[in-house]
Amino acid sequence: MAQAAAFWNELRVQSFEEIGQLASSVTTAGAEFYPVATARCTDGDLAELRAAVIAEARRHGFPDMAQARQKTEFDQAVSKIIYERMNILPADAASVDVWNFINVRLLPDVAIWRYGHRSGDGARWDVTEARLFAMTRTIFGRLWWRAFLLGPDIAIRLKEDESVQLTERPLICGYAPLARAIANRHLSTFSTGKRMMLLRDAMKRFTRRLVVVSVFLMSEDQIADLVEDVFLESEQALKAAESKI
Repeated sequence: MAQAAAFWNELRVQSFEEIGQLASSVTTAGAEFYPVATARCTDGDLAELRAAVIAEARRHGFPDMAQARQKTEFDQAVSKIIYERMNILPADAASVDVWNFINVRLLPDVAIWRYGHRSGDGARWDVTEARLFAMTRTIFGRLWWRAFLLGPDIAIRLKEDESVQLTERPLICGYAPLARAIANRHLSTFSTGKRMMLLRDAMKRFTRRLVVVSVFLMSEDQIADLVEDVFLESEQALKAAESKI
């Protein structure tokens, strides 16, 4: 992280165009690889990934300032691109160094466009450190994990708040079959106006239920039944609360 942070401090005082040019010329020179790795990332792989993400960013306003809706749609689309094109294992994705490289070396201009702004004195670009260097909030890492845990076709349908509810509770959704079952049930809710309220209530109930129930030995059907039971409990509780108003 120290090396990435030092590079970012040098990068952030440059113009947006200069940052993009540096990112376009990034290589794997000096990178560390597992000694027993059966395949290694090439310069061509990096160039293809960058081109794919840049193309998607341009579709959503890059390099100009984007609206909140455009940023959400960008995240949805890029989660699938990152997941499918990187073709890495969860052990690799659990390394913050991987995402430090993607955030600061390969796609820093996109990171700035998505989460950055100019400092008050206009001398540098500011991006929250957690977005660049923290495993739980890293810009592109969190999108990869969404696609991995939920499946890329589900992740692309979820809004930011929905994804956060489903993927930033590791004790509940660190198990992909459960995460996908919850996401599918959530997406099937017809009342979109109350969908987030229902999801938040259901996630609290999962927290309590999973203290005494283990999903790891359950079949897919059993997990689906558990998820349905919890959502029905939440629906009934919300209706009861409304009737008292």
